[in-house]
Amino acid sequence: MMCGVIGIFNRRPETPRRLSREDVDTLHHRGPDAQGLYNDEHVSLGHRRLSILDLTEGGAQPQSTRDGRYTVTFNGEIYNYIELRRELADQGVRFYGASDTEVLLAAYGVWGKRCVERFRGMFAFALYDRTARTMFMARDRCGEKPFFFYRDGECFYFASELKGLLPLLPHTPSLDPSAIDMYLHYQYVPEPSTLLQGVRKLPAAHTLLLSHDDWNAEPVRYWDVRSAETPEYASAQPRDIPDIIRARLEESVALTLRSDVPVGLALSGGIDSGAIAAFARRHTADQFHAFGIGYPGRPPYDEREQAKGLAHKLGITFHEVELKVDDFVAFLPTLVSIMDEPIADIAAFGHYAVPRAAAEHGIKVLLSGTGGDEVFWGYPWVVRSIEINEFLLRHPFVSRLRHLPKGLWRYEPLWKVCSHSRLLNAYSTILREISVIDMRKPPEQLFFYEMVKDFVNARSLRTRVYGPAMRDISADNVFLPTALTALSEADIPATTLRLLFDTYLTSNCIALGDRVSMGCGVEVRLPFLDARLIESVMALRRRHPDHQRGHKAWLRAALKEVLPDEVLTRPKSGFQPPIMAWLDGARERYGALLREGLLVNSGILDMSRLESFLKESGPNDPPKQFFLYKLILLEIWYRSVVRRERF
Repeated sequence: MMCGVIGIFNRRPETPRRLSREDVDTLHHRGPDAQGLYNDEHVSLGHRRLSILDLTEGGAQPQSTRDGRYTVTFNGEIYNYIELRRELADQGVRFYGASDTEVLLAAYGVWGKRCVERFRGMFAFALYDRTARTMFMARDRCGEKPFFFYRDGECFYFASELKGLLPLLPHTPSLDPSAIDMYLHYQYVPEPSTLLQGVRKLPAAHTLLLSHDDWNAEPVRYWDVRSAETPEYASAQPRDIPDIIRARLEESVALTLRSDVPVGLALSGGIDSGAIAAFARRHTADQFHAFGIGYPGRPPYDEREQAKGLAHKLGITFHEVELKVDDFVAFLPTLVSIMDEPIADIAAFGHYAVPRAAAEHGIKVLLSGTGGDEVFWGYPWVVRSIEINEFLLRHPFVSRLRHLPKGLWRYEPLWKVCSHSRLLNAYSTILREISVIDMRKPPEQLFFYEMVKDFVNARSLRTRVYGPAMRDISADNVFLPTALTALSEADIPATTLRLLFDTYLTSNCIALGDRVSMGCGVEVRLPFLDARLIESVMALRRRHPDHQRGHKAWLRAALKEVLPDEVLTRPKSGFQPPIMAWLDGARERYGALLREGLLVNSGILDMSRLESFLKESGPNDPPKQFFLYKLILLEIWYRSVVRRERF
């Protein structure tokens, strides 16, 4: 069930902290249907419920086992709860309701902390063991559901969102300069960091077991996409791959359709949402609704007609929403508050508009194609980064050139000599590409975000505005979230995928989708991130590498008889709003907030440098315009979410 969780674990039961109903109601938007509280001398657990499965009181939370030993507050869905329920019943477990929450409690009672390895779904939960006096917390493999926490010597506090967590804390945490530096490079804060000192996120695919005797316990990883594998496909041949992927994806869609309330779909004109639409229609007898967005004047990147055409062929009712610049600008402060953290993805307003439209039509569950690009090599820059890393590993001589001083590294005659030598002539294209990459990074790490222009631009633009609080930030700080390397050339693709999962997928795409949908009281489900589908793909990939086979080659092959050819051959588009008009509107309306604002007063920004930057940033300079947009979001977030000021 899609909800909001909140709680306190007391280290000293003689002076316990307690949640109030007002504390729980800070997460009302995540669960508008019901509220629950559980208290004893060690814990105080709260829950806001969005009823999706078992709409009766049997699905209410926090929920305890009949003997009172285990109590859980749970956000998410265990899609395979029916199968797990049968398995547990065969072992003698008796069930009294029909919710996946009851299955979760029973699974922990039988399998302990390894129960998460059996779950297919999205989840973030805290489970209290009254006998052992421990708190077990877990988050799903890809981080679809959020979990923030803070601890001091007295209490461990947690909540689904910062808006729920911060009012519980004994004081307002200070801004973390290192996390701000990361945000301005990535456009989001890579987990487990947050922008506030002492506040952390339980990382995706991690558990945390806390007790009074082990108060400083750290999260433990239980799943890694690099080693994820389904043994049954280890001997599969290339001809089998499309059938395997098609079967796994259809199975995933069927699982995510399990619901006691209406389910809809976020539909663009692309292959990912199109595949989900086709499979969902096969498994849905009732009328099915899809929602898409567009822009005034229907510019070339407006995909409404393609989405509407596919919906018509599949017998799906299509609803469209048109996004206007003025609406985006006026709504921006509210959007930042809904996002809970500043996520500078310019498509955020579009991602919000879809679940809002679904909610207006009575849809409480929405399927989305998020994850298809990550699992099936949908980003050309990611594939190119793999090729460059493979090349450098095969040619140590070129790799050593990276350590030359910056001026000599960019020295054009040097690369002309290299590219015309007998040894390297065949690689002239990749050598020239390497010559323009910003190589200032820890030498042992793979090249990755150096392929992203906004990341590279931020490295020079930050020096234009940083204030005294940012003085001690290391040049390598922004590479902390990508501190992975590959042991061999064969390891590079899987390691690259892990980098993408750990950063952009989890902290941008998934986090954004969760916050904007829950801000509307709508649950978003992501079939492409099903554990069995990912593990099957990784097993096939280990034997038959596919990153050089072309854009989403395996997925397209799997869908040949599922989607029309015009969908399979259409170039990738995705949400593409009128970026410069939106950025310019945000600068005009909110740029003045930065002058003598909270970021300036905190020493994050330098006032005189900021003034110069504001004058230089305009429609004719997109890099500066986008960097300024990130600063504006940061200022609005600090005022609205941390300081709780009204706009």
